[in-house]
Amino acid sequence: MRLAWLFAFLLTLTACATTPSGAPPSNRDAVMAASRAFDNAQLTKDRATLERMLARDYRIVFSSGRVGDRAAFLANFTDPTVEFSAIHVDDPYYQDLGRDAAIVGGVGTIAGTQNGAPFREHFMFADTFMRRDGQWVAIYTQVTPFAQARAAAQ
Repeated sequence: MRLAWLFAFLLTLTACATTPSGAPPSNRDAVMAASRAFDNAQLTKDRATLERMLARDYRIVFSSGRVGDRAAFLANFTDPTVEFSAIHVDDPYYQDLGRDAAIVGGVGTIAGTQNGAPFREHFMFADTFMRRDGQWVAIYTQVTPFAQARAAAQ
């Protein structure tokens, strides 16, 4: 009888440990909202929002392979010679990394003009966000360009 009681007690403990109500709530909605605000701030060249959303120790690997920091990111997205007409994300990706971190990524397209010449870039990206002082901030971005389309003859 003692063994049956012990088994029932352990089974109850196991069920309580795996109950979703005991798990911390997902940050998905808050992180995705931060990601959309981050993208919109880039599109509209909203320097104040970008400064608020970029961690002081932010790093980025640009599509060229160049590694930059917060200042380089701000310079790129507030450059007066660049006008953005679209920033679009397809196949959005979200990965929860625990209570205070997450990755948001997807297939990105950015278009606009630089010095009057049109440009359009198509790439994969991943933004890593952390919650610091109650705010979700970007701490790292990786951008990987897609290979150029091969010639039809190949």
